[in-house]
Amino acid sequence: MKEEDDERKADFDDEIKPEEGFLRYWTFINGEQFRLFAALGAAFFGVLWCFLYFFGGGQTVFGTVLLVLAVISFGAWRLLDRQVREYEMRGWKKDKKSPAREKTEIRVAIGLWLFIFISIGLILLWQWQHAH
Repeated sequence: MKEEDDERKADFDDEIKPEEGFLRYWTFINGEQFRLFAALGAAFFGVLWCFLYFFGGGQTVFGTVLLVLAVISFGAWRLLDRQVREYEMRGWKKDKKSPAREKTEIRVAIGLWLFIFISIGLILLWQWQHAH
């Protein structure tokens, strides 16, 4: 009896909790569902853009928006797919990184993406104003 209780406790010790890493926890809870929605979104927006392109509207604002949504959805699907597969290969075991390091990496990544989007936005705005 006591050995069975010890085995059960060992099984519960590997339970995924938010305190042990938000990315791992979120991916365990929501990863499959969001991966599916991102793939479906990429396919849906891609097909809509293809139809619009075929009928000559691929260069319109609506066509550009559809293309951007398809690319963003595909990128989100690819990142989620890679993350879920990586965790599944490790058996959802804890990462060796500390939560403080993970938070720092997330902040740096968000900062870099914001810099890229703002830079591209400013360049496009500057080009647009000089064209008019």
